[in-house]
Amino acid sequence: MDRSFPIITTKRLRLRQFEARDDRGLHACLGNERLMRYWDFVACEDIDETRRWVRILAKTTSPYDALAWAVADAKTDECIGMVNYHHREARNHRLEIGYILNANWHGRGLMREAVQGLVAHCIENLKTRRIAAIIHPDNAPSIRLVTKLGFECEGGPLRDYWRTGTTYMSPMLYSFIAN
Repeated sequence: MDRSFPIITTKRLRLRQFEARDDRGLHACLGNERLMRYWDFVACEDIDETRRWVRILAKTTSPYDALAWAVADAKTDECIGMVNYHHREARNHRLEIGYILNANWHGRGLMREAVQGLVAHCIENLKTRRIAAIIHPDNAPSIRLVTKLGFECEGGPLRDYWRTGTTYMSPMLYSFIAN
């Protein structure tokens, strides 16, 4: 584990660098077709594919373009999801965020807590002014989450913005502007 990796703690969560032991926890997310139906890539077919993602995400320690955190339960340190930022443009003080949570942990406000921690980190430590979330219009829980955090719908659908397998999706753009 990289000691310089920024750990974000909240009341119930610890956002930390991915480790090999997080494969099953992340697979509960990335391997779940229902959870992945609104993502810009298809669900992982097996645990080995998720393990490749864990290795990639664990290496992503440069804050210049992208960074991913394992969302871990504060008590057990079990990986229950992921938050990340990507497409960062430091000069323009903007980036995009993404997030996913194991369905067994839904309905407890944990992803709101995790995304709140991520947004605070981006604003305070990266001096980000504009944070975007690109969300499929049918993903009502994700839309509720970001709007409760102060994001506003700025447009869309962005026609054929994401290619997933052989189909295209047209998501909406939600943004938060820091003061």
